[in-house]
Order: sequence, then C-alpha cells, then structure tokens
Amino acid sequence: MSNIEKALCIENLTYSYKNKEKPAVLNFSLQVEKGSFTTLLGPSGCGKTTLLRCISGFLNPTEGSIYINGVNQNDVEPNKRKIGMVFQDYALFPHLSVEANIMYGLKVNNTYVDSNGKIIKYSKRQLQEKVHDVTEILDLQDYLSRYPHELSGGQQQRVALARAIVLNPEVLLMDEPLSSLDTKLREKVRDELKEIQHKLGITTIYVTHDQEEALSLSDTIAIINNGTLQQIGSPRDVYYKPANAFVADFVGRANFLQLQGQSYMVRPEWLTEVTIDNDSKTDKIQGTVISSAFLGDKTRFRIQTEEGIIIADLPTLQSNHLDEGRSVSLQISHKWKL
Repeated sequence: MSNIEKALCIENLTYSYKNKEKPAVLNFSLQVEKGSFTTLLGPSGCGKTTLLRCISGFLNPTEGSIYINGVNQNDVEPNKRKIGMVFQDYALFPHLSVEANIMYGLKVNNTYVDSNGKIIKYSKRQLQEKVHDVTEILDLQDYLSRYPHELSGGQQQRVALARAIVLNPEVLLMDEPLSSLDTKLREKVRDELKEIQHKLGITTIYVTHDQEEALSLSDTIAIINNGTLQQIGSPRDVYYKPANAFVADFVGRANFLQLQGQSYMVRPEWLTEVTIDNDSKTDKIQGTVISSAFLGDKTRFRIQTEEGIIIADLPTLQSNHLDEGRSVSLQISHKWKL
C-alpha cells in the first residue's frame, strides 16, 4: 500500500543525540493502519520515546521521513501536526478545572477550515459543545468543575485523553500513560482505554515497556531493542511466533531448549506434567523441582534439567505434590523453532 493509504508511515528513520556514540533509533520503518492501535514495546532506553518525539515533531530525524495521511511531516512544526499527545504524568494544569483543561487546546487552536476552505473561528458555544461531546464519551460530565487534585488517577487519565482527542487528531500518541497507576486501577483504565479507542476509531501509537499492557491493548505490536525494529505483528504472532530470542524472552517468559539438534522456545505454560511411564512420542523433559511460587490458579516451578534450569507454570490443584527435590517429567505441548 502507498503512504496515502496509511495513517502513519515512518521510512528509514534514524535519530542520533549529539552526546551519544550510537543512534537512539536506527533505520526504523513502520506503517500504521488508520484506526488501529499500535504499541511500541521495548525495554527502557531502547528508543521508544525518541520515536514518539520524532513523530510529534519535538525532535527532527537525522535521516528518514515521517508521513501522516500521506503528508511528509519533516518540515512541519509540532503545533501544525494533527497529533494529540497523552503524557506519562498527564501534564494537567493544576490551577484549571477539568472543563478548562479540556478546553485549553481548543482556545489555542480555535479555528477550523469549513467545506469551502474558509478558516472559521470557533464560537464560545461551539467550544462548549465540543467539550460536552468528548466528556460524554469519556464519562466526565460530572467532573467538569473539579480540579485535578480532586480526581482519582483513572479520572485524571481520562481528562488528559479528553484534552487530546477534543482536537480531532489524526494520530494519538500515548507515552506510558498508565505507569503511575496501581495494578488494579491500571487494569481497569486499560480496559476503558481500549473501549474508547475502538469507539472513536482514532489511530493510536502507544509506548510501553509492559508486555501485558501491549498484548491486551494492541492490534499491532512493534518490538524495539537498541533503536532497531525486532518484529512487528499481532499480539498472538509476537507471543507464539517470536522472530528471535530477544522477542521470545522479552514478550512473556521463555525457556530455550535444544531438541533433536534444533533451538526451540517453549513458554512455561506449554509444559504439562506426565507420568514417567507415559509412552507418548511427544518431547519430554526430566528434572528435579528446585523451588515453587504459588500464583493462585497456577504454580510456577523452577526445575533443574540436563539443559539447565527451566520454568514451568502448572495448574495448582494438579501440582500440589511437587515439593522441592521431587523428580518430575514434563511434556511439551507446543514449541516454536528459533
């Protein structure tokens, strides 16, 4: 497909900081479908936020090009790009009410182009209507007169999102927006965010180092390490069919095994306990339990084998007998060749 058919297209982008020997991003290319949710996933310092800053215009690429809906953005100022941003700390104005926070961007960018190509200034009523519409979608209508310190973390996140989408951005950028929330609230807001994004159909680029977040939210995941793209695919593809050992190890837990002279990746949950006299021809591993960790519905075992220590996640009710020092035989139900 051409650049015009993509909401966002990054071509051979490289960015180097002046005080660094190696580029933060190297020869990076990515095409993003309109209305999709794409996550940039990787460890801290891998180049995710640098990419986001290049897309938003706060950094100018050393090499390469960025297109939004077919338009080259390299010489476009940040405030002229049709992009919304939600930051890690939300960056809400503490002295402004929820309504004023949401309306702030509209007052700064208070014009639009009508069907005849004429630039029109929003009326006060139009501004209020736009704020009303977005607060209805995000269920914030009862909080308009409150201030940020009077809101929960999840509510603050929705205000930050409202402030971004009220401007009708062509692309929404989100830089680890849930990292400051506790686990329970993060899961709740994550579910809400996915529903809102699907409802609005806004092309979203989401940055995180949290694998579970990426797997649960995304249509597409781009995995980055040392500034380079390691793999791009659906959550299922990157989990079940990792392109290399880095992806396998970073996206979830992985055991690396040599079977019949080939290297394979086996997830801990792809192992099941079998009796030693089981004559099945499927791959088996013999070992001794070193330790166990109770995780509710499953128990995570560290098992010493001839190839080294492996991890197995077994159903708790079926594995209570596996005490430390106990011999165990494991069957591999699934594997992926690397």
